[in-house]
Amino acid sequence: MVLFVKRVGIVGGGAMGSQIADIMAINGKEVIVKDVSEEFLKKTKENIEKNLNDLLEFNLTRADKEITRIEKSTQIKLTDEQKEKIRETLKPKFTESLKKEASDRIQTTTSYEEFSEVDLVIEAIVENTKLKQEVFSELDKHTPTHAILATNTSSLSITEVASATNKPEKVLGMHFFNPPITLPLIEIIPGIETSEETVNDIIDFMSTIRNHRYPMQPIKVKEVPGFLVNRILFAMMNEAYACYEDGVASMRDIDLAMRAGAGMPMGPFELSDLVGIDVIHHVQEEVRKMVGGNTMNQPSQTIRKLYHAGRHGKKTKRGFYDYR
Repeated sequence: MVLFVKRVGIVGGGAMGSQIADIMAINGKEVIVKDVSEEFLKKTKENIEKNLNDLLEFNLTRADKEITRIEKSTQIKLTDEQKEKIRETLKPKFTESLKKEASDRIQTTTSYEEFSEVDLVIEAIVENTKLKQEVFSELDKHTPTHAILATNTSSLSITEVASATNKPEKVLGMHFFNPPITLPLIEIIPGIETSEETVNDIIDFMSTIRNHRYPMQPIKVKEVPGFLVNRILFAMMNEAYACYEDGVASMRDIDLAMRAGAGMPMGPFELSDLVGIDVIHHVQEEVRKMVGGNTMNQPSQTIRKLYHAGRHGKKTKRGFYDYR
């Protein structure tokens, strides 16, 4: 059976959940976001409104910014005809009316009862297996039998999460990358009981979806510690932490070296603050518990200290760097 997605449920309306809701809404899907309180949902709505406004501004100003960029880089003033051609090519694809339509498609709730007609659920709560299992147990009771249940985890076992349901063949991982409104990659991770049909349906569906910049790019990844991207990326980041702790270079110089020498868009400490120190700490802990892989054999003491100090990166205004 080919999956037809009309209505998407999101559990957890934080930074990731609100952005995933945004993506689904701008692609014409009805969205219902569930969180534990109206207070959290108020923040969810504010985040979604801000992201949609950012998308509208990007579309409305894109042509003029491109004209400015060309004239500045070439030191040549474009003719009115050339400017008009650029404006025609880059005319807004997202308008005020489309923004209103997307916003109207998103509803919020504190009850799983509203999930009775969803075709897909994406859970985006904190990285804690027990809490995710509690969510999936509720989803098992309140969603249709055909609905696919996905967890947006960056490190946890899909099979463990799926064990809380009576339909593990319909459960998989959908690992979005932060921020999903601009990063197109999604790791699709089947658990041991996930059916091939479920995997193919989600890959086919996500291949039709666009975020604020690009078509989404789903890839199938085996259920291993750290999956694919984090297995490679966090190993590199952990080596950067070790260099800092060993006094090889300063934090800022390590970031500069990786930007200017390795061509990275941001250094490992800047990236850590963006990803979230709490997320990295939880991934480290989970990978240590799981067997296999060479990711983070020696977890960073600096990460552990920052985590317990509440310095979780940009989200708390302090991490490796101070953003206050």
